[in-house]
Amino acid sequence: MRIALALGFVALSLASAVQAADRKIDDFYGRWIGTGQATQGVAKPVATQARDSEVIIEKAADGFKISWTTMSSDVADMSKSKVKTSYLTFKRGKSAGLFVDLKSGYALDGKKTTWARLSGDTLSISQLVIGDDGQWDVTVYDRTLKGADQMALAFTRITNGAIGRQASLAMTRAKD
Repeated sequence: MRIALALGFVALSLASAVQAADRKIDDFYGRWIGTGQATQGVAKPVATQARDSEVIIEKAADGFKISWTTMSSDVADMSKSKVKTSYLTFKRGKSAGLFVDLKSGYALDGKKTTWARLSGDTLSISQLVIGDDGQWDVTVYDRTLKGADQMALAFTRITNGAIGRQASLAMTRAKD
């Protein structure tokens, strides 16, 4: 019985790995709506913002376009809210699952360097900026599919090796 259970677990694990390996950028296309919170601190994270977000991912000529609008509200004073919208367009890179932002620059020249990587169920978008003084900042957005209509969004900002801010949102594909 234990052998059958172990074999079943192995088969299920392999099936999940095969499904994850088969993800295409098209699986992420659509309009996603979600809510979550931002935190600061690693050992004892403190919620600093409530966040509501809309993400739209769609086909572009040789890659994909993504836009996102986020409303963040200070948890201590919900009247302190701001809305930010961002847009990026990616073309396919030299390797499978790699995409480069059309406006990406060279980080050592002080330009934002932006790329996307599709691995398993996760589409990661990373941005690197290096200041004139050598200080650096990396922002990573991991969008992980949790089935056909659910996506987890994890945002992390790292400045000079220290995590400055994190956010997580649960998102649902909108039915238009």
